[in-house]
Amino acid sequence: MASKPRFGSVGRALSNVNYRRYWIGMSVMTIGFWAYRLALGILVWELTESFTWLGIVAFAEMVPMVLIGPIAGTIVDQKGALKIGRLVQFLWGVIVAIFAAITYAGWATLEVVLVVAVVQGAVGGFANPSHLALVAKLVPKEDLPPAVALQSGTVQTGRFIGPAVAGSVILFGGTELVFALVAVGFFFFTLMLMMARTIEPEMPNPSSRGLMGDFVDGLQYAAGHFEIKAIILFTAIMSILLRPLPELLPGAADVVFSLDKDGLAALVSAFGVGAMISAIWIAIRGKIEGLTRVFWATLLLGAAALFAFGLTRDFWVALVLSVLVGFGSNTVSICSQTLVQHLVQSDMRARVMSLLGITFRAIPALGALLQGVAASWAGFSLTVIVCGGLCALAWLWLTRTIKGRTFESHA
Repeated sequence: MASKPRFGSVGRALSNVNYRRYWIGMSVMTIGFWAYRLALGILVWELTESFTWLGIVAFAEMVPMVLIGPIAGTIVDQKGALKIGRLVQFLWGVIVAIFAAITYAGWATLEVVLVVAVVQGAVGGFANPSHLALVAKLVPKEDLPPAVALQSGTVQTGRFIGPAVAGSVILFGGTELVFALVAVGFFFFTLMLMMARTIEPEMPNPSSRGLMGDFVDGLQYAAGHFEIKAIILFTAIMSILLRPLPELLPGAADVVFSLDKDGLAALVSAFGVGAMISAIWIAIRGKIEGLTRVFWATLLLGAAALFAFGLTRDFWVALVLSVLVGFGSNTVSICSQTLVQHLVQSDMRARVMSLLGITFRAIPALGALLQGVAASWAGFSLTVIVCGGLCALAWLWLTRTIKGRTFESHA
């Protein structure tokens, strides 16, 4: 009799060699991505000292991601998640490497930052559906729940490690060194994808109706599936209200808490600690059953913690609340990804996952823009309090909408 993999369901997922290669590369890339986001936020704040511009830069990345993402998901379903993933990851590394060189040369103006954000958003529009769809093609079906949880959790765990690394690197060599190291990490992930193989060869869909026909089919499928539609909707609500907090922390650390860069890194890392805890918990849990209840409970937890964050002026209390916001928002994100991966039919996977990907990649950028403008006008604290309250109202709406349904039982 075959022995059980070590570390339970997590070990079961990592026992698949191709998924393991993907996960190692993705882990390095994810740390780099969140280090990049912190360094970029610091650069923008140094250039502008404006909450509004922090939101505008995030929004500039979101627009092409939203416009391209659903079409990109259709192309991924047609051409193959691994093939598209390799290409876009390499392009992402090239873009960041160029930006690092520009920053080293002292040419990183606000206009340059905006252009880079738009280009990054366009590449991200293809990267998101390819990465989200790929995980289900690297493991057998019985290993999908822990693999999805580990993949999603690792992405969010990077919120903890990435800013911590970035803070140290910035003190040593500035934001430009962070950008250079991030580019190296992106190229490493490209190498891991080149070594990976899907369980089954990715073949063209014989029933394809062309780009626009397949795109429309994907939208109709998602809109006509109650469980998938509800998950996407409420994940979007969470993303626009809870997830923008890290993007606004560079300004909040300065204006509200009077912190230096070390204090900012601590606040952002605290958000990541909460994300890491949720990732470990969901990955070890390793099963679909009960995820609807987890989704429901942690949405309320995140709303309450964000509301309290807006009320406090104490740095240590803010650290604890940042952990709770990170835990709540990340658990909702992991649950939504796992449930949709469980529910969606395979030939619609990239298209549906591209729609879900917008909710936790692009929608937070829209939230960052709206909250950034609101914070510049009404203050950071009042803005956060209102967002926490609105999220709690959304939770009440959720309880009426699902009416006791358990999404995991409708595959």
